[in-house]
Order: sequence, then structure tokens, then C-alpha cells
Amino acid sequence: MKVGTDGVLLGAWAAVRPQDRRMLDIGTGTGLIALMLAQRAPEAHVTGVDIDDVGQARENAAASPWSGRVAFAQCPVQEFETPEPFDLIVSNPPFFVDSLTCPDGGRTAARHAVHLPFGDLRDAVLRLLAPGGRFAVILPTAEAERFLAVCAGRLALVRRTDVRTTPRRPAKRALMEFVRADRPAAPPADCSADRPADPPADCSAAVPEVSELVVGTGEHECYTPEYRALTRDFYLKF
Repeated sequence: MKVGTDGVLLGAWAAVRPQDRRMLDIGTGTGLIALMLAQRAPEAHVTGVDIDDVGQARENAAASPWSGRVAFAQCPVQEFETPEPFDLIVSNPPFFVDSLTCPDGGRTAARHAVHLPFGDLRDAVLRLLAPGGRFAVILPTAEAERFLAVCAGRLALVRRTDVRTTPRRPAKRALMEFVRADRPAAPPADCSADRPADPPADCSAAVPEVSELVVGTGEHECYTPEYRALTRDFYLKF
């Protein structure tokens, strides 16, 4: 699968902290998101892993200014091993679960959760993510709800942006950021000593930050200012 809006959105939206030094792109494809992360984090080393051939990703990295900090491995993420966990993991994964597969095997692998079921993706993230790390993913809205159910009690949602293609259309994609559910969560802003005491679980539960992004204005090839602001640097530099 070539470069698409989903990958550009995730690469621009995923939060990159100054202390993030090791990053992983699961299902890297052409290496787009891995290169976007390398561009955004000058001190980070980024690894891309994919079950399919990563030759094109390596070619793209070699032609970029960040080739020394980006590496790729052809390997199912279920079998991928690393000596150190990652501070940030991102994925634009295959997502169709119940729909008919395509006769094109490569397209099926890229779009259908045959080789990477949601449970396997969750388990890989839990195995490879550092204790204070974060995981960012983009999925169609229906599949996002499936993934949230699979992650319940294991990965905790802390940020979500629903993406509309135009103002009049319903949200088509969900950008979601998770932390390990066993990580201590910061108390909500309204948990204070001068209000009636709530059960401890209420104040320790993370409240996700929720927002919305509209990509297009509804006119042909006319993007919204918010989408242009989010992705501007990448269109200028790639």
C-alpha cells in the first residue's frame, strides 16, 4: 500500500516527547510514518517492522536526511524481539475483520486483520512498550470500538481525535493514544480535597482527551486550516 491520508494523519498527530528516544512503527509499509517520526524527533532512533518486504522503506529512508536513525525489519511483529522497550509505538494496522478479503494477497495483508488480529497487536504493544511509553493508532471508527474492547483493562485510552472527511460527513477515522493500564494515572483536575470524597478509583482513572478534526471543507481538494496546520511541515519537506 502506498502513502495515504491515514498514515500522514497518524505521523503528524502522534505525540512526540523530548525524552522519547526509541520509537517503533508496526506495519511500516513504505516507511512513511517512521520517517515522519524521525523528522519530528532529531534525537530518536526509529524502527519499522512489517510482515512484507521492507525494501521500499529502506530505499525511502536512504534517500532521506534521517537514514542514520531509521532501520527496518521484515518480521511479523508477533515474533519481533528487541533488547530495549520503546518509548513510542505507532501503527496504521490492517483493520477489516469480518469483510470479504481481496484476491490481491498484498492488498489483503495491508487492509485485513488476517496476519495481525487486534489481540495480537495489543499483546505486541504490551510486550514492546516501555512502562512510561505510549501507543498511537489510527482505525476506522467501527473498528476503533472493537479495538477499545480488545484493549479493555490492558491499554488505557488517554487521547482520541475523531476525523471527518468533510463537515457534513460522520467521522470516518479515529486517532487514539494509549498508555499501559497498569501505569499509575494522574488524578482528574476536579479531584480536590475540598469536595466530597469519591471512591479512590474515580480519582485515579484517566479521563481521555477527546477532540475532532475535519480534513476537507467539502469543496474539491480544499483542506481545512486545521488539517493544513497539522500536516504542513511534512508536505513541505517530503
